[in-house]
Amino acid sequence: MKFIVSRKRMSVTGDKKVCDEARQEDLTPLDYRTVKSLEEAKKKVWYKDWLKGGVNHREEDGMVVCDKKEKSRQWVVEINSLEELLEFQDKYGAIMITNSIPYKEVKKEITIL
Repeated sequence: MKFIVSRKRMSVTGDKKVCDEARQEDLTPLDYRTVKSLEEAKKKVWYKDWLKGGVNHREEDGMVVCDKKEKSRQWVVEINSLEELLEFQDKYGAIMITNSIPYKEVKKEITIL
């Protein structure tokens, strides 16, 4: 499973590698809008920009969503078992696991505290 990884305290440069296991990936941000259907979205002032800025427009979980065309570069780690997660935590100390900003490829984030 992939996680976005960050540190609570980051340098101002921000481009420094977060941890040994991290690698940068271009992720696809998801653009959710709080309308229930594509038909309802067509009536909104933001519809044309939303349509132009994304692909794969669809209805999902009671909202409309699209995959943004512009990618976002993020630090990512891959952890595939509870054992690997505990080894990661032993190596870096306190961590916090949360839902990430919605990306197509990654749904969770680990913050090294």
